[in-house]
Amino acid sequence: MKAQKWVTFVTAGISAVSLISAIIANCFCIKLMYDISMAIFGSALLGFIMSLIEYFAERRKAMEDFLRAAYKVYVQLRKIKLLKLDQPQDLILDCISEEQHNKQWEKCDGETAKALGIETIHKKRDAYIAWMQENEPMSFSESDDIEAILIQIYNERIEDYSNMFMKYMDMYIAASKIDLEDLSNAYGNLDFLFSNKKIRLFAFESIYSKLQEYRNKIKLEVFHFDMVKDGKGNFGVCCKKIIELNDFFFETKTTQNDGREWTAVYQRKFDDLSDRIEEFRSKIYFRKEIQYEKKAPVFSQLRCINGSMDEESAF
Repeated sequence: MKAQKWVTFVTAGISAVSLISAIIANCFCIKLMYDISMAIFGSALLGFIMSLIEYFAERRKAMEDFLRAAYKVYVQLRKIKLLKLDQPQDLILDCISEEQHNKQWEKCDGETAKALGIETIHKKRDAYIAWMQENEPMSFSESDDIEAILIQIYNERIEDYSNMFMKYMDMYIAASKIDLEDLSNAYGNLDFLFSNKKIRLFAFESIYSKLQEYRNKIKLEVFHFDMVKDGKGNFGVCCKKIIELNDFFFETKTTQNDGREWTAVYQRKFDDLSDRIEEFRSKIYFRKEIQYEKKAPVFSQLRCINGSMDEESAF
Protein backbone atom coordinates (compact mmCIF):
# COMPACT_ATOMS: atom_id res chain seq x y z
CA MET A 1 0.00 0.00 0.00
CA LYS A 2 2.91 2.33 0.70
CA ALA A 3 4.06 2.04 -2.94
CA GLN A 4 0.68 3.22 -4.25
CA LYS A 5 0.69 6.07 -1.76
CA TRP A 6 4.09 7.35 -2.85
CA VAL A 7 3.34 6.91 -6.57
CA THR A 8 0.26 9.07 -6.01
CA PHE A 9 2.34 11.68 -4.19
CA VAL A 10 5.02 11.73 -6.90
CA THR A 11 2.64 11.93 -9.86
CA ALA A 12 0.63 14.64 -8.10
CA GLY A 13 3.83 16.61 -7.48
CA ILE A 14 5.04 16.28 -11.08
CA SER A 15 1.61 17.30 -12.33
CA ALA A 16 1.63 20.41 -10.15
CA VAL A 17 5.21 21.40 -11.07
CA SER A 18 4.68 20.84 -14.80
CA LEU A 19 1.44 22.84 -14.73
CA ILE A 20 3.12 25.76 -13.00
CA SER A 21 6.00 25.51 -15.48
CA ALA A 22 3.53 25.60 -18.40
CA ILE A 23 1.78 28.67 -16.99
CA ILE A 24 5.11 30.48 -16.56
CA ALA A 25 6.22 29.49 -20.06
CA ASN A 26 2.94 30.72 -21.50
CA CYS A 27 3.26 34.04 -19.68
CA PHE A 28 6.79 34.60 -21.06
CA CYS A 29 6.00 33.09 -24.49
CA ILE A 30 8.63 30.33 -24.20
CA LYS A 31 7.05 27.89 -26.66
CA LEU A 32 9.46 24.96 -26.25
CA MET A 33 9.26 25.08 -22.46
CA TYR A 34 5.48 25.32 -22.71
CA ASP A 35 5.20 22.29 -25.02
CA ILE A 36 7.48 20.14 -22.86
CA SER A 37 5.69 21.18 -19.66
CA MET A 38 2.28 20.38 -21.13
CA ALA A 39 3.48 16.98 -22.35
CA ILE A 40 4.84 16.16 -18.91
CA PHE A 41 1.69 17.50 -17.29
CA GLY A 42 -0.57 15.33 -19.45
CA SER A 43 1.43 12.17 -18.75
CA ALA A 44 1.77 12.92 -15.03
CA LEU A 45 -1.93 13.77 -14.70
CA LEU A 46 -2.88 10.47 -16.33
CA GLY A 47 -0.46 8.66 -14.05
CA PHE A 48 -1.89 10.49 -11.04
CA ILE A 49 -5.46 9.49 -11.91
CA MET A 50 -4.47 5.85 -12.45
CA SER A 51 -2.38 5.72 -9.27
CA LEU A 52 -5.23 7.31 -7.30
CA ILE A 53 -7.62 4.60 -8.56
CA GLU A 54 -5.07 1.93 -7.64
CA TYR A 55 -4.54 3.57 -4.24
CA PHE A 56 -8.21 3.32 -3.28
CA ALA A 57 -8.33 -0.30 -4.44
CA GLU A 58 -5.19 -1.07 -2.43
CA ARG A 59 -6.50 0.92 0.53
CA ARG A 60 -9.59 -1.25 0.66
CA LYS A 61 -7.58 -4.46 0.28
CA ALA A 62 -5.09 -3.49 3.01
CA MET A 63 -7.86 -2.58 5.47
CA GLU A 64 -9.77 -5.76 4.66
CA ASP A 65 -6.61 -7.81 5.22
CA PHE A 66 -6.14 -6.20 8.64
CA LEU A 67 -9.81 -6.70 9.47
CA ARG A 68 -9.63 -10.36 8.42
CA ALA A 69 -6.46 -11.01 10.45
CA ALA A 70 -7.85 -9.22 13.51
CA TYR A 71 -11.14 -11.09 13.34
CA LYS A 72 -9.33 -14.42 13.05
CA VAL A 73 -7.38 -13.78 16.26
CA TYR A 74 -10.49 -12.38 17.94
CA VAL A 75 -12.51 -15.55 17.16
CA GLN A 76 -9.73 -17.78 18.50
CA LEU A 77 -9.43 -15.81 21.73
CA ARG A 78 -13.18 -15.74 22.20
CA LYS A 79 -13.15 -19.53 22.48
CA ILE A 80 -11.95 -19.05 26.06
CA LYS A 81 -14.65 -20.56 28.25
CA LEU A 82 -16.07 -19.27 31.51
CA LEU A 83 -14.87 -21.01 34.66
CA LYS A 84 -17.82 -21.35 36.98
CA LEU A 85 -17.37 -22.74 40.47
CA ASP A 86 -20.64 -23.56 42.21
CA GLN A 87 -18.97 -23.87 45.61
CA PRO A 88 -16.79 -21.46 47.64
CA GLN A 89 -13.80 -20.58 45.48
CA ASP A 90 -11.29 -19.94 48.25
CA LEU A 91 -12.23 -23.15 50.03
CA ILE A 92 -11.74 -25.21 46.86
CA LEU A 93 -8.35 -23.63 46.18
CA ASP A 94 -7.26 -24.22 49.77
CA CYS A 95 -8.30 -27.88 49.53
CA ILE A 96 -6.41 -28.35 46.27
CA SER A 97 -3.28 -26.82 47.81
CA GLU A 98 -3.65 -29.00 50.88
CA GLU A 99 -4.01 -32.15 48.77
CA GLN A 100 -0.90 -31.18 46.80
CA HIS A 101 0.97 -30.77 50.07
CA ASN A 102 -0.16 -34.20 51.25
CA LYS A 103 0.91 -35.83 47.98
CA GLN A 104 4.39 -34.40 48.51
CA TRP A 105 4.42 -36.00 51.96
CA GLU A 106 3.42 -39.35 50.47
CA LYS A 107 6.43 -39.23 48.12
CA CYS A 108 8.83 -38.88 51.04
CA ASP A 109 9.77 -41.55 53.51
CA GLY A 110 9.02 -40.90 57.16
CA GLU A 111 12.47 -39.64 58.16
CA THR A 112 12.83 -37.34 55.14
CA ALA A 113 9.35 -35.89 55.68
CA LYS A 114 10.14 -35.30 59.33
CA ALA A 115 13.46 -33.62 58.48
CA LEU A 116 11.72 -31.33 55.99
CA GLY A 117 8.92 -30.56 58.41
CA ILE A 118 6.31 -32.08 56.10
CA GLU A 119 3.28 -33.79 57.54
CA THR A 120 -0.19 -34.59 56.33
CA ILE A 121 -2.81 -32.02 57.21
CA HIS A 122 -6.57 -32.09 56.76
CA LYS A 123 -7.73 -28.73 58.11
CA LYS A 124 -9.10 -27.56 54.76
CA ARG A 125 -10.71 -30.94 54.10
CA ASP A 126 -12.47 -30.75 57.45
CA ALA A 127 -13.57 -27.18 56.70
CA TYR A 128 -14.97 -28.28 53.33
CA ILE A 129 -16.85 -31.21 54.89
CA ALA A 130 -18.27 -28.85 57.52
CA TRP A 131 -19.45 -26.55 54.71
CA MET A 132 -21.09 -29.52 52.95
CA GLN A 133 -22.95 -30.53 56.10
CA GLU A 134 -24.17 -26.99 56.64
CA ASN A 135 -25.21 -26.16 53.08
CA GLU A 136 -26.18 -29.43 51.40
CA PRO A 137 -29.10 -31.69 52.38
CA MET A 138 -27.82 -35.11 53.41
CA SER A 139 -29.42 -38.20 54.83
CA PHE A 140 -27.71 -41.19 56.39
CA SER A 141 -28.84 -44.43 57.99
CA GLU A 142 -27.69 -45.58 61.40
CA SER A 143 -25.40 -48.18 59.84
CA ASP A 144 -23.56 -45.68 57.61
CA ASP A 145 -20.00 -44.65 58.32
CA ILE A 146 -20.78 -40.96 57.92
CA GLU A 147 -17.18 -39.78 58.17
CA ALA A 148 -15.98 -42.23 55.52
CA ILE A 149 -18.83 -41.28 53.16
CA LEU A 150 -18.14 -37.56 53.53
CA ILE A 151 -14.41 -38.07 52.94
CA GLN A 152 -15.19 -40.10 49.83
CA ILE A 153 -17.49 -37.34 48.50
CA TYR A 154 -14.79 -34.79 49.29
CA ASN A 155 -12.09 -36.78 47.49
CA GLU A 156 -14.26 -37.25 44.39
CA ARG A 157 -15.12 -33.56 44.22
CA ILE A 158 -11.57 -32.33 44.67
CA GLU A 159 -10.43 -34.76 41.99
CA ASP A 160 -13.16 -33.46 39.66
CA TYR A 161 -12.14 -29.86 40.34
CA SER A 162 -8.47 -30.71 39.77
CA ASN A 163 -9.29 -32.35 36.43
CA MET A 164 -11.38 -29.33 35.48
CA PHE A 165 -8.49 -26.96 36.22
CA MET A 166 -6.17 -29.15 34.13
CA LYS A 167 -8.58 -28.82 31.18
CA TYR A 168 -8.56 -25.04 31.57
CA MET A 169 -4.76 -25.12 31.58
CA ASP A 170 -4.89 -26.93 28.24
CA MET A 171 -7.33 -24.32 26.93
CA TYR A 172 -5.08 -21.42 27.89
CA ILE A 173 -1.97 -23.18 26.58
CA ALA A 174 -3.72 -23.52 23.21
CA ALA A 175 -4.74 -19.82 23.31
CA SER A 176 -1.14 -18.77 24.04
CA LYS A 177 -0.04 -20.31 20.73
CA ILE A 178 -2.25 -18.05 18.62
CA ASP A 179 -0.08 -16.63 15.84
CA LEU A 180 -0.05 -12.83 15.48
CA GLU A 181 2.29 -12.68 12.48
CA ASP A 182 -0.46 -12.12 9.89
CA LEU A 183 -2.00 -9.44 12.10
CA SER A 184 1.35 -7.66 12.51
CA ASN A 185 2.04 -7.77 8.78
CA ALA A 186 -1.44 -6.50 7.97
CA TYR A 187 -1.07 -3.61 10.44
CA GLY A 188 2.35 -2.72 9.04
CA ASN A 189 0.85 -2.46 5.55
CA LEU A 190 -1.63 0.22 6.59
CA ASP A 191 -0.58 3.59 5.17
CA PHE A 192 -3.04 6.22 3.98
CA LEU A 193 -3.11 9.44 2.00
CA PHE A 194 -5.81 10.91 4.22
CA SER A 195 -6.24 10.59 8.03
CA ASN A 196 -3.27 8.25 8.13
CA LYS A 197 -2.31 8.95 11.74
CA LYS A 198 -5.90 8.85 12.99
CA ILE A 199 -6.83 5.52 11.33
CA ARG A 200 -3.54 3.80 12.19
CA LEU A 201 -3.76 5.00 15.79
CA PHE A 202 -7.31 3.67 16.08
CA ALA A 203 -6.30 0.32 14.55
CA PHE A 204 -3.31 0.05 16.89
CA GLU A 205 -4.81 1.19 20.19
CA SER A 206 -8.29 -0.29 19.84
CA ILE A 207 -7.59 -3.57 18.03
CA TYR A 208 -3.97 -4.59 17.45
CA SER A 209 -2.59 -3.76 20.90
CA LYS A 210 -5.65 -5.26 22.64
CA LEU A 211 -5.33 -8.58 20.82
CA GLN A 212 -1.61 -8.59 21.56
CA GLU A 213 -2.22 -7.71 25.22
CA TYR A 214 -4.75 -10.52 25.71
CA ARG A 215 -2.60 -13.14 23.98
CA ASN A 216 0.53 -12.05 25.89
CA LYS A 217 -1.29 -12.02 29.22
CA ILE A 218 -2.20 -15.66 28.68
CA LYS A 219 1.30 -16.48 27.44
CA LEU A 220 2.82 -15.02 30.61
CA GLU A 221 0.86 -17.44 32.81
CA VAL A 222 1.29 -20.45 30.51
CA PHE A 223 4.91 -20.69 31.66
CA HIS A 224 3.60 -21.90 35.03
CA PHE A 225 1.06 -24.24 33.41
CA ASP A 226 3.79 -25.89 31.33
CA MET A 227 5.80 -26.53 34.49
CA VAL A 228 2.82 -28.31 36.06
CA LYS A 229 2.46 -30.40 32.91
CA ASP A 230 6.12 -31.37 33.33
CA GLY A 231 5.50 -32.31 36.96
CA LYS A 232 7.58 -29.44 38.36
CA GLY A 233 5.15 -26.58 39.04
CA ASN A 234 2.80 -25.64 41.84
CA PHE A 235 -0.67 -26.83 40.89
CA GLY A 236 -2.43 -24.78 43.56
CA VAL A 237 -0.79 -21.56 42.36
CA CYS A 238 -1.75 -22.37 38.76
CA CYS A 239 -5.39 -22.84 39.79
CA LYS A 240 -5.33 -19.33 41.26
CA LYS A 241 -3.82 -17.98 38.05
CA ILE A 242 -6.62 -19.59 36.03
CA ILE A 243 -9.18 -17.84 38.23
CA GLU A 244 -7.32 -14.54 37.77
CA LEU A 245 -7.45 -14.97 33.98
CA ASN A 246 -11.12 -15.85 34.25
CA ASP A 247 -11.80 -12.68 36.24
CA PHE A 248 -9.84 -10.64 33.68
CA PHE A 249 -11.77 -11.84 30.65
CA PHE A 250 -15.25 -12.11 32.18
CA GLU A 251 -17.37 -9.52 33.95
CA THR A 252 -20.27 -10.29 36.27
CA LYS A 253 -23.27 -7.98 36.62
CA THR A 254 -25.94 -8.42 39.28
CA THR A 255 -29.29 -6.62 39.43
CA GLN A 256 -32.19 -6.96 41.86
CA ASN A 257 -35.86 -6.27 41.18
CA ASP A 258 -39.16 -7.39 42.76
CA GLY A 259 -37.57 -9.94 45.04
CA ARG A 260 -35.45 -11.45 42.28
CA GLU A 261 -31.72 -11.29 41.69
CA TRP A 262 -30.42 -11.66 38.15
CA THR A 263 -26.74 -12.42 37.62
CA ALA A 264 -25.23 -12.26 34.14
CA VAL A 265 -21.66 -12.93 33.05
CA TYR A 266 -20.28 -11.24 29.93
CA GLN A 267 -17.08 -11.53 27.92
CA ARG A 268 -16.73 -7.79 28.30
CA LYS A 269 -13.18 -7.55 26.93
CA PHE A 270 -14.23 -9.28 23.72
CA ASP A 271 -17.58 -7.52 23.51
CA ASP A 272 -15.74 -4.18 23.47
CA LEU A 273 -13.25 -5.51 20.96
CA SER A 274 -16.09 -6.63 18.71
CA ASP A 275 -17.38 -3.05 18.67
CA ARG A 276 -13.96 -1.66 17.74
CA ILE A 277 -13.58 -4.17 14.90
CA GLU A 278 -17.01 -3.18 13.57
CA GLU A 279 -16.07 0.52 13.75
CA PHE A 280 -12.90 -0.20 11.77
CA ARG A 281 -14.97 -2.12 9.19
CA SER A 282 -17.14 0.96 8.69
CA LYS A 283 -14.05 3.03 7.86
CA ILE A 284 -13.21 0.70 4.98
CA TYR A 285 -16.41 1.61 3.20
CA PHE A 286 -16.37 5.31 4.12
CA ARG A 287 -18.70 5.50 7.10
CA LYS A 288 -21.02 2.70 6.15
CA GLU A 289 -23.67 2.23 8.84
CA ILE A 290 -22.16 0.62 11.94
CA GLN A 291 -23.91 -2.59 13.00
CA TYR A 292 -22.83 -3.50 16.50
CA GLU A 293 -23.16 -7.13 17.55
CA LYS A 294 -25.80 -7.74 20.19
CA LYS A 295 -24.20 -8.36 23.57
CA ALA A 296 -25.40 -11.60 25.15
CA PRO A 297 -24.22 -13.07 28.46
CA VAL A 298 -22.28 -16.34 28.37
CA PHE A 299 -24.03 -17.33 31.59
CA SER A 300 -27.05 -16.07 33.49
CA GLN A 301 -28.82 -16.99 36.68
CA LEU A 302 -32.17 -15.88 38.07
CA ARG A 303 -32.56 -16.33 41.80
CA CYS A 304 -35.49 -15.49 44.01
CA ILE A 305 -34.21 -13.70 47.07
CA ASN A 306 -36.90 -15.38 49.19
CA GLY A 307 -35.19 -18.72 48.64
CA SER A 308 -37.02 -20.18 45.68
CA MET A 309 -35.30 -22.45 43.16
CA ASP A 310 -32.64 -20.86 40.96
CA GLU A 311 -32.89 -20.76 37.19
CA GLU A 312 -29.66 -20.92 35.21
CA SER A 313 -28.78 -20.67 31.56
CA ALA A 314 -25.43 -20.92 29.83
CA PHE A 315 -24.67 -19.87 26.27
